[in-house]
Amino acid sequence: MYAKLLLLVNCLLFALLASAQIDQTLQKLDTYHAQHIKEKIYLHLDKNDYSAGETIWFKLYCTTAPFNYLSNISKIANVELISPTNKIIKSIKIPITLGLSIGDFNLPDTLEEGSYRVRSFTRWMQNDSIANFYERVVPITNGRSDNIITRSELVKNGTENMFQINLKTIQGAPLINNSISYTLQPNNNKEKSGRLKSNDNGTIALELKDDFKGGTLSLQFLSLDKRRILKSFVIPDPNSQNSIQIFPESGELVSNILCKTGFKILTPAGLGKKAKITVVEENQTTVADFETNSLGMGSIPLVLQAGKKYVATALFEDGSSTSTALPPVLNSGYVLTVNSGLKDKIAAQLSVTADLVNGKDIYLVAQYNGLVFHAAKQKLNGADILFNIPKKNLPSGVLQLSILTDQMVPIAERLVFNYNTTSTLLPVSVELNKSSFTTRDKVIADLSVKYDDSDTTRFAALSASVVNLSKVDSTTDRYYSSIVSELLLKSDLRGFIERPNYYFEDLTNIKLTELDNLMLIQGWRKLDWKNYISTSTTSFLPEKGLTIAGTIKKTARKTVVPNAKVTLIPTSNMLLSVDTLTDNNGRFSFDELLFADSVKFIVTGDGPKEKKRVDIVIDNPLTPPPNTSKDQPLLVNDINTTLLTQLKNSQQFLGELEAAGIIQKSIRLEEVQVNRVRTNKADKNSRNLNGPGNADQVISADELSGCATFAQCLNGRLNGVIFRNGIPYSTRSMNSPMQVVLDGMYIEPEQIDMINTADIASVEVLRSIGNTAIYGMYGGSGVIVITSKSGDAIASSYTPTGIVTITPKGLYVNRTFFKPQYDATNEKDLRRDLRTTIAWEPNLITQKEGKTHFDFFTSDEPGTYKLTVEGISMDGKIAHLEYLIEVEPQ
Repeated sequence: MYAKLLLLVNCLLFALLASAQIDQTLQKLDTYHAQHIKEKIYLHLDKNDYSAGETIWFKLYCTTAPFNYLSNISKIANVELISPTNKIIKSIKIPITLGLSIGDFNLPDTLEEGSYRVRSFTRWMQNDSIANFYERVVPITNGRSDNIITRSELVKNGTENMFQINLKTIQGAPLINNSISYTLQPNNNKEKSGRLKSNDNGTIALELKDDFKGGTLSLQFLSLDKRRILKSFVIPDPNSQNSIQIFPESGELVSNILCKTGFKILTPAGLGKKAKITVVEENQTTVADFETNSLGMGSIPLVLQAGKKYVATALFEDGSSTSTALPPVLNSGYVLTVNSGLKDKIAAQLSVTADLVNGKDIYLVAQYNGLVFHAAKQKLNGADILFNIPKKNLPSGVLQLSILTDQMVPIAERLVFNYNTTSTLLPVSVELNKSSFTTRDKVIADLSVKYDDSDTTRFAALSASVVNLSKVDSTTDRYYSSIVSELLLKSDLRGFIERPNYYFEDLTNIKLTELDNLMLIQGWRKLDWKNYISTSTTSFLPEKGLTIAGTIKKTARKTVVPNAKVTLIPTSNMLLSVDTLTDNNGRFSFDELLFADSVKFIVTGDGPKEKKRVDIVIDNPLTPPPNTSKDQPLLVNDINTTLLTQLKNSQQFLGELEAAGIIQKSIRLEEVQVNRVRTNKADKNSRNLNGPGNADQVISADELSGCATFAQCLNGRLNGVIFRNGIPYSTRSMNSPMQVVLDGMYIEPEQIDMINTADIASVEVLRSIGNTAIYGMYGGSGVIVITSKSGDAIASSYTPTGIVTITPKGLYVNRTFFKPQYDATNEKDLRRDLRTTIAWEPNLITQKEGKTHFDFFTSDEPGTYKLTVEGISMDGKIAHLEYLIEVEPQ
């Protein structure tokens, strides 16, 4: 009796302990989610491809996962333009208001053609992987400063691999006998440079050694009209072949247990390829055969046996084939089979081998980034255990299913895609003012969003673009993500997702079966649960505004200065200065600032004992490196050739804008004769806050000679300036010395005699109120601006104390989209309207009735125009609409 009672007590204690463990785990998951709420970014661009000289217009949507509510976490977003050679060539900061923002990139005329990337992220998103940043490949042609088109290819020449490039003008003339400099950067190898000469067909060929595994090639040469041309190419691995990737549903094949297994066929370019797949046993007995979809993906249930070897063979339409061995089949293990296609629930079955049936508790947890939606417990009393997860409260998108032991150890995991049309989509419709349109005709588009009767608010943020389809490469649409496919799919999966919109072509009837194969193939991962149940803090706090931070140290020492007074003074308005004190580590920070880009600041430091004898070290912002793109297969070569029609259209359109005075050409192709030149004696590198030469007096290097010291050279040459013991004083203010600024750095007046006269390029004297006002209290007694011959060569020899000038990155000021108004008199009307982007409306807000509108004029070119509307409602519903408008000639 006592033994039975003890056994009962032990069972109860064990049950309580197990219950406590799952409760603690769920609580830790909840805490993790609260501390690591995930932000996502989507950019609605006005079109898919661009040309140098044009503008990339975009609307930014920042949401919190998984319900896609507009985020109120971050107030600043970073948007970058990354070159084909992985360099950040443009970077702007834009303010986010209630999860929304707008911006643009003006593409210089001199921009090299190629496959660029637009990347966007918040500082809060830096706590996650860079792979989760928003990124989009943008092809950019150049017909303004680059009149060369190329055609590149890998060529086999016997046993040699050659990368061959043909170069010719847009008109078709080959570049014959042209000397071309090249730089080859093989993957993970040293850079190699050299010169090549094109043949009579305008072709060059570069030999790739046997160990070449891919890399980048940069060319530099002169065109026939002596333009300096730059070209970049991505060179694939010449030995790469079609391949088969195999993904068992739970990560492992287990003997005699039915296991859904995914297959993916990849080309050397990283794209999917349709194939017929046959799985055979080692004795050539066929186990299964099926066909992949057009993206090279498919799945089939397999029952295999341990100890046997299996091979999968893919047969392609051209008759070629490739084979690979399946992973080994295990004698013991777990298999999690999921059916997400049911209407009201997700069914998950755990199958185990007999040796693992132990009668203990097992748990199923359905969660997203620590946010648990369903948890269930069962006894592992048999070979098959079934769990049902109600879909009612599940969000749309990617969810993680995990099977845990009674010790909270994950034994099987699987990603699933859930979709609820009603709770996910915000239906949007458009009604136009007329049934048909002609060129230069006014279009009024009335937009309406449809809500459920239960919705208490009908506000939604929308953006709309209209493009002339005859002037864009509409075939590239399939490679990009819409707001739906980005927020629900691409942002949560690792690696390259080919044609993300393929799964959402019909938003009311998405491709659930193929999405499940995608989850199986590209969504499988074993998560490190230590990350979820840890209490580690985040490294990057949400950015509520701009920050200027740094450290105060004793002059020329590493010792920090606590309790030092630090003052931040914007030179644009000295009255807006703010103060703070350093902490015990000498750190200071001015947070939640809002200022435009290019604003200059003065930072001063004053220690309790050190006074102004302190060094001010300003923090440099940490910029995530522009790593290799996960959309690498979309980074293609020969953009000018591929998009030649768009390039020519852009040339004509930009020429019309230039003729109308709307834009200017930033490059000069012809020699210009100058008859009169006004010489500015101030050096071009002058840090004069008024601008070089804007001073009461300027002295050039030619006027400084024959002096023992620099002060002696200046004494008697500066109007209204008297030197006392080598220190300059303005005759207008003899009580205090003038402020001396050396290469933008504030130095003590007595240090002026330490400067080598031979190093000086120019000296500017500021004495009048008009020139000294910008320096505020530092200009009260006048300013002497000294510029060295390199602009910074001698500044490093001096350590200015207690003051620095900085120009931190501020907020980008948006430009206005050009919008012709043909029903009104306009001095800048286009003689020929050849626009590609017909309309761009980023700030559409529906009112309480769920309606809004905008208008635009058609161009001079008839054809089919595509209206694209995207957006998000206040309750996280996503809007996406594409509508075609036919424009007839007048």
